[in-house]
Amino acid sequence: MSDDVELLDRIRKGALDDFAEIIQRHQAQVFAILHRYERDAQKVEDLAQETFIKAWRFLDRFDGRAPFQHWISKIALRVALDHLRRIKRIRPEIALAELGEEALDWLQDPGEETHLAAQRAGELLGIAMRELSAEDRQVITLLEIEGRSVKEICGLTGWTSAAVRVRAYRARGKLRKTLTSMEKMKNE
Repeated sequence: MSDDVELLDRIRKGALDDFAEIIQRHQAQVFAILHRYERDAQKVEDLAQETFIKAWRFLDRFDGRAPFQHWISKIALRVALDHLRRIKRIRPEIALAELGEEALDWLQDPGEETHLAAQRAGELLGIAMRELSAEDRQVITLLEIEGRSVKEICGLTGWTSAAVRVRAYRARGKLRKTLTSMEKMKNE
């Protein structure tokens, strides 16, 4: 938005209160990005606050070559990735056995003709996604859920095109393996 450029110029010239307008303009986008990586509303708010604090702190690094919304999106993605890394350090994995029988009931017998309800499939995918590293989860989310191109992902993450493709291939394999393990546990 050209309005963002003008607003950012005013902020840099000392109109610090105008940063609230930047937050208001971009908070829905930031919340949407963060919500893809964290479902707890309070944590999403904390991550959004962290995103805007980083944007404020590094505002001098925004050069205007790309739209501000792309720059703030990149910050939000990095905040989400850092959050996922922190979670992984605290609890490196979720044992499938810890999910309990009810969680495994989401899986159906192979012979059944009915499909999982969309909500249940999303829950199952969420469990499987937690088994991935933060970077693998990010590439799957960007490619498969958000529908971004490899080129866009390269711009957001700083990874090479080859790295994105390899990471996506490996992440899909890990997801497949996790889902297969969950199905086997259900059938035992």
